[in-house]
Amino acid sequence: MGRAIPIVLSFLGTYGMCYLLELTGSRYPDYSVMSVFLAVALYLLLKRVRRDQARKHFVCAWGVSFVLSLILILGYQLDRFGMTDGGVRGKGLILLRAFCLAAALFPFGDMLFGLIEGIPSGMDNRGKSWKKGAVFGISFGTIFLLWIPVWMAYYPIVMSYDFHRQVNEAYNGWIWFNSYQPLIHTWLIWLFLQIGGALGSNEAGMGLFTLFQMLVVSAAMGYACAAIYRMVKRKWAVALAVLFYGIFPFCSVSMMIGTKDAIFSALFLTFTILLAERNLFHEKRKWIMEIPLFLTAVMMMLFRYNALYAVAAFGVLSLVFAKGREKLRIFLLCALMTVGGKAAQEGLQHGLGTVIRGSDIEKYSLLLQQFARVGYLHGENMDPEMYALVDKYVSADSWQDHMPALADASRAGVSFAEVWEPDMAQVVKDWFKVGLEYPNEYIDAFLCVTGGFWFPDDRTYCEMQGWGNEERKGAIFTNNSSASDTYEGIQHISKFPWLEEKLEDIVTNNAFYDWPVISVLFKPAVYTLSLLLITAALLYRKQKKQAYICLFPLVYFGTMLLGPTVQFRYVVPVMITVPLLAALTCTGGTADSSTDQERSAGTEVLTASSEGAPEMSQ
Repeated sequence: MGRAIPIVLSFLGTYGMCYLLELTGSRYPDYSVMSVFLAVALYLLLKRVRRDQARKHFVCAWGVSFVLSLILILGYQLDRFGMTDGGVRGKGLILLRAFCLAAALFPFGDMLFGLIEGIPSGMDNRGKSWKKGAVFGISFGTIFLLWIPVWMAYYPIVMSYDFHRQVNEAYNGWIWFNSYQPLIHTWLIWLFLQIGGALGSNEAGMGLFTLFQMLVVSAAMGYACAAIYRMVKRKWAVALAVLFYGIFPFCSVSMMIGTKDAIFSALFLTFTILLAERNLFHEKRKWIMEIPLFLTAVMMMLFRYNALYAVAAFGVLSLVFAKGREKLRIFLLCALMTVGGKAAQEGLQHGLGTVIRGSDIEKYSLLLQQFARVGYLHGENMDPEMYALVDKYVSADSWQDHMPALADASRAGVSFAEVWEPDMAQVVKDWFKVGLEYPNEYIDAFLCVTGGFWFPDDRTYCEMQGWGNEERKGAIFTNNSSASDTYEGIQHISKFPWLEEKLEDIVTNNAFYDWPVISVLFKPAVYTLSLLLITAALLYRKQKKQAYICLFPLVYFGTMLLGPTVQFRYVVPVMITVPLLAALTCTGGTADSSTDQERSAGTEVLTASSEGAPEMSQ
């Protein structure tokens, strides 16, 4: 009887693994002798799980295993069928299969939390320590110098995404700036174009703009390296961070792109570091950090509008998660930041004298995508009333253009100013009405448009608009599009063609597909899921102050889930912040070790073999 539970779990785990492999297109091992070997391997792994762990260890290990199992099943169903199993029965089967798969992943979840428990906190210096200023300066300089060859390869700048729109506005003058893109960023493009004009070369101006961008971001990363050293107190941690920031292609190439994402990422990282400094190292004189925190927040909001909502939500949530007087203090500080950010946006608009304001439709990308999916899948079968309702918000003429992973594809069929904007309350009311009729389509629309953020094996983020060296639109767009009838344009003149060719093979030809293990570093979901796992680890270790610092990146990530698609440039702020957040586990105020009562409770659950608990090996 003592072996019954491990046997049952190994059988369930084998079924879960076989179902997962079936979703990936493999016919093995469910109808093969391989399933026997898989079941035996799972049984042996389950037997190795220690029986003296605390109850919360097993609950958390199983919870992480179940969530990962659910993610994999949902992701592979979307990948293979274009939709998840529908209805109550379908969703119930998904949960049941995720439970079975979790039995297979549980030994690895157990090992993961064993590693989390083993992370030392309040680490002491070993040997001669470095000065913080030296760590910052050396890290900053090293990262910047490592990017110079990449700058030469993509000289003068990568002109992709929305750059062509902004550079046109910059050429035509301030009055033509459109607030759809951050005005401060368009102004920076204008400024460096003026410098280029004075030098007699648009390319020289844009090359200097890229160098300016590189300086800002590498300085923020140098600050992060200094903060990591202060927390971890290990030189190897700094070396790893510098190598990641300086050599990883998705870091270096992202900093050559002429959109707002690079400078915003630097501000995002700096804001998170200042928040950590304030809460962990300046508890008695917090106001010292609050001044730069406020200024950084305002600048951050100028470079990305959703940062304003993230800061506001962070302030509101602080009323729940902060302690004592901190609740009101953080709330008021975030309120001041939000007001300051909004005032700065409006002040810049009036200061530049531009009256062109971009549409707010991007805020409603998820709703748009849900309407469009219903029309795309059921347009021919809907009753006339429902057909007319969906057509009102997303024109039936655009339903055939629906792309599950990209809300922009259906945007042409939306009359935002005429239908959506005048009565948003009616939009929400009708949205609920359609959703009650087609709930699975709404769920799947959300899962499809956000897939790259949560499904590690998603490929839509690097394939949705084509990929390959010819299109230069793979994981990172490096297609240069600045030509216009209104100005002479900006020429791409690579100073290091060999390196450009090698980098293009990675960032647009997706060569990382063929790289085992390290290919995970090129997936957006790895960084967003790492953010969630780090937060869970800090809470597990009772490092509540440190977990609170993760709240702002988490809230910002929440705003990303309402966006029009998944592109790697959206994940860059989170990607470069994850090393800093991981270092929080090594700071003081760590979890108390599990109490004897917890351990005995966990032991009772796992050793009572006569009551059906699995027998674990010593």
